Amino acid sequence: MSPVVRNPLMTAVAVVLLAILAYPVGGQYLTSLVLIIGSILVYLVLALTLRSQAAADFYVAGRSIPAVVNGAATAADWMSAASFLSMAGIIAFLGFDALPYVIGWTLGYTLMAFTIAPFVRKSGTYTVPELIERLAGNWSTARVIAVLMVFITSLTYLTAQLVGVGVVFSRFLGIPATIAVFVGVFGALAYAWTSGWRSITWVQFVQYWVLISMYLLPVLIASASLGLLPIPHLQYGPLLTQVEAREAAAGVSPLWTEPLARPFAGGTGMLNWILAALVLMLGTMGLPHILVRFYTVTNVHAARLSVGWALLFIGLLYTTASIYAAIARLSISNLWNKPLDEVMNTTWIQKWLPTGLVKVTDANGDGIVQPAELSFHNDIVVVGMPDMFGRLWLISPLVAVGGLAAALSTADGLLLAMSTAISRDIYKRFINPQASEAGEVGFVRAMLVVIGLIGGYLGYLAIKDPGFSRYVALLVGWAFVFAASTFTPAIMLGIFWKRLNRYGIVAGMIVGMAVALPYVLAVGIFNTQPLVLFGQKIGTIAWGAVSFLANALTAIVVSLLTPPEGKEREAFVDHMRMPD
Repeated sequence: MSPVVRNPLMTAVAVVLLAILAYPVGGQYLTSLVLIIGSILVYLVLALTLRSQAAADFYVAGRSIPAVVNGAATAADWMSAASFLSMAGIIAFLGFDALPYVIGWTLGYTLMAFTIAPFVRKSGTYTVPELIERLAGNWSTARVIAVLMVFITSLTYLTAQLVGVGVVFSRFLGIPATIAVFVGVFGALAYAWTSGWRSITWVQFVQYWVLISMYLLPVLIASASLGLLPIPHLQYGPLLTQVEAREAAAGVSPLWTEPLARPFAGGTGMLNWILAALVLMLGTMGLPHILVRFYTVTNVHAARLSVGWALLFIGLLYTTASIYAAIARLSISNLWNKPLDEVMNTTWIQKWLPTGLVKVTDANGDGIVQPAELSFHNDIVVVGMPDMFGRLWLISPLVAVGGLAAALSTADGLLLAMSTAISRDIYKRFINPQASEAGEVGFVRAMLVVIGLIGGYLGYLAIKDPGFSRYVALLVGWAFVFAASTFTPAIMLGIFWKRLNRYGIVAGMIVGMAVALPYVLAVGIFNTQPLVLFGQKIGTIAWGAVSFLANALTAIVVSLLTPPEGKEREAFVDHMRMPD
C-alpha cells in the first residue's frame, strides 16, 4: 500500500480508537475534541507524506493533478464555510430571497468551463498576477496592482472562513468564538506549510468526501424522522406548507416563502435580486484561489473536465441546503408561543445558549416566547441540526468535522493564493530575482504565517462586532464583488479582445475596485443608506454589477485611446486560444 494511503488511513484508525477510549474517561466533550482535532491530524499526516521543497509543487502542484481529483479539490476549495455552514442558514432566514447565492455560484462554474478555465491553463503562468502581467504586455505595474487586488479579495474571503471555524470550535471546544478563530488559523497553517498546492490539493480531495458525507448525514437522519425518505430532495415540499401555516398563525410577516420580500445584502426588489445573482456568477469566474486550481492539472482538456467534476460535486451540496433550511425552520417554529421555561429547558437550546449564537428573550414579560424573541445565528443551522432533533450526540461532532474540513480547505487555498502572490509576484519578481528554490519556498512559508495571523485578527473582529459580520455568506459575497470588479473583466477582455492593452487593464482594475470597495464599506459596514436605482435599493452584492461595468468600460475606452500592444502580447493570446 502506498504511504500516501497508508499513513493517513492508519492515523484515522488511531483517531477513531482514541475517541472510543476517550468516551469512558471524558464523555462527550473529550470524544468530540478527539474527533475534531484528530481530523486535522489526519490531514496533516497526508500533507507531510506529500511534502516537497520544489517551487513548482508549491505553486502549481507540479501540473500533475488528474481532472477528477482537481474537481473534488476545487469543490472543497469552493465549498467553504459559507456553503457548509451558512448556505442552509441563509436560506432558512431569507427563504426565496437567498437563491441568488445558489444560482450565481453554480452558473458561474458553467461559464468558467467555457470562457476562462482552459485558457488559464494554456497560458503556462503560475499565478493570477503573472497572467495579468502577460496579458498587459509584460508590464510589471499590472502585476503589482493585481497582487493588491488578490489581497483585498482573498482577505475578505479568508475572514469569512475563519468566522466559520470559530463557530465550529466554540460549540465543541467550549471556548469563545473570538479565541477559536486563532485555533483555526494554526490548523490551516499546519498543512499549508508542507508543500503548497501539491499537498493541499490532495488534502482537499480527501476533505471534499469528508465534508459532503458529514453534510448529508444529519439531513438524511432528520428526513427519516419526518418521513421524507428515500429522496428528501423531491419530498420536502409539505414541510413548506407546515412552516407557512405556523408563520401565518403566529402573525409572522412576510412569510418565509414569499419572493422578493426581504432585503438581500442591503438591497430590495427584483433588480437587486437579479444583479446579485449575476455578480456572484461573474465573481466565481475571477476568484484567485479558484483560478489557481486550473494551473495544477495536466493539460487544457483536464482543466475543462475538472470544472465539470467540480460542478457535479458542488451541486450535491447545494441541492441539499434548501432541505436543511426547511427542516430547521420547522424545528425552530416548534418553540414559538411556548412558555419561556419550557424553551429554556429545551436540550438543544441549552447546548447553544453559552456560545451566544442562540438568544432567547422575553421582551414583553408575558412568559411566552414570541417568534421575534427567539433568534439564532444563521451559521448554526447545519451544525445544530442533530441537536434540534435530539439525535445521537456523536452526529454533531461528526458534522463539525465536515464543517471544519470545508472552512479549512478554503482557508488554505486563500492563504496559498496570497502567500504565493507575494513570493513569486513581488519577492521573486522584483526583490530577489536570483532567489533559490529553497529560499523562495521559505519565503512562502513565512508569508503564510503573517497572512494567517492577519486573517485571524480580521476574523476576531468579525465575530466580536455583530455590525461587521451578520453572517458568513455576506462576507463571502463581498469577495465575489471584488473579484467581479477586478479580475473577471480583465481576464475575459484579455482573452477575447486583442486590442486590450496594459493601460486599459490597470485602469479598469483600479476603477472597478474604486467603485466597489467604498460602497461595500459604506453600506455593508457603516450602515449608509444604499443607492436607489429604478425605485429599488441596490445592495452591496448587486452593486458589483456596476463596478464590473465600470472596469470593462474603462478598460475598453483607455485601450482605444492609447497605443496597442506589440506582437509579443498578440502571440501570447493566440497561444492561449490554440487548442491542445
